[in-house]
Amino acid sequence: MAQSRKTSLITSAFAAASLHALALGAAPIALGLATLPSQAQSESVSIITGQPEFERLIKEGAKLIDVRSPAAYAEGHVDGAINLPWQALNVSEADGIRNEFASNATFEELLGKAGLSYDDTILIYDTTALPGRAYVAFVYAGFDKVHVLDGGVGAWQGELTTNPVEVAATTFTLDRKNDIRVSKDYVAGKVGDDTAVIIDGRNGDAYADGHIPGAQTLPASSLLTPAATLQSEPVLLALLNTAGVSPDREVVSYCGSGVAAANNYLALRNLGYQNVVLYDASWDEWSRDPRSGQQLALANYTFEGTATAPASGPQFLDEAAVKALANDPGVVVLDVRSPSDYAAGHIPGSVSLFWDQTLDADRVLLPVEELQKLYADAGVTPDKRVVLFTRGGQQLSHSYTVLSILGFSDVDFFTGKFEGWENGAFKRT
Repeated sequence: MAQSRKTSLITSAFAAASLHALALGAAPIALGLATLPSQAQSESVSIITGQPEFERLIKEGAKLIDVRSPAAYAEGHVDGAINLPWQALNVSEADGIRNEFASNATFEELLGKAGLSYDDTILIYDTTALPGRAYVAFVYAGFDKVHVLDGGVGAWQGELTTNPVEVAATTFTLDRKNDIRVSKDYVAGKVGDDTAVIIDGRNGDAYADGHIPGAQTLPASSLLTPAATLQSEPVLLALLNTAGVSPDREVVSYCGSGVAAANNYLALRNLGYQNVVLYDASWDEWSRDPRSGQQLALANYTFEGTATAPASGPQFLDEAAVKALANDPGVVVLDVRSPSDYAAGHIPGSVSLFWDQTLDADRVLLPVEELQKLYADAGVTPDKRVVLFTRGGQQLSHSYTVLSILGFSDVDFFTGKFEGWENGAFKRT
């Protein structure tokens, strides 16, 4: 597709998607010209394309690559396809990070055995329209003419074969490597940057469990139809608009281990976005560095109104119950809100210990000995009944977990309203 036509198509599609978003009550899409992929791609063929274009390019000498497993390939493949599983170009796990690219030597060996050279046009097929790991591997290796079969092998019209394919090996040297990956520090620099958007390709439950601060959810699975073909461009662009992706912003794509992130990368490049980078180490790396920080997609929550727990567990106390314990020396009300909130007003007789004080500068829980001293200095010891007070379930859950780790066995909760707050200057009644 020529550049001017592709630009027009993107602009028109954004307009259509904006109307769709407006109909749903969403903000309109900001129109603009997308930065287009390199013109080394075939002018008349999109990255993700159909069988007619594949057949034409094969006649012109393009190399057809089946990136499925050897077992799947043996059961039936497109005639003439070379089997090069995408997993072979990746390392399944290294130092706790999954799906990193293999070594230069591995790339050279496998690409050479497949008979490939940098002059080749590469045609990839898998089981869906988004074989992202295979696509990014070839881009990383330096190939500039790479296309993908929309819908994968299931969309191929015609008989499959089990005949093996013999190719003449080449001597392949990886001397045009194009590293599209970025580091954790690079991604951290994009957090809060209005000129960039970080997209998380995992499914919603994984995103809710924790994600890079400010990242927008864009499940790679949502970009496919039930038939494993790519969604229409208006649908795709409406999804991108919801995630805050626009032609004038850099896109950082990540997921759990790099697979869904690669799928999103492929889909974006197919739409004409060139200002896209891949955080390949993804959540595997980010989540284990406490200095990186994370954000939960879950809204805050409260325990107010929750039924009383069994006698063996924490009790959810009301105001009257807390007041009745005020003169009991064996009870301590522990206020884990911030010091400024405590100073503005607190339950009479309660002690202040901000939940954040239980973490060090790297956001790692303090050693047990330091935690024990921290609580003991505040008058909170395991021999006492502790009533936790805070606003918000996340803070309460954290505090209860820490106390449990330290062996506190008699801990109750209060999260409701209170009449009779006090501070150093006055007491409200």
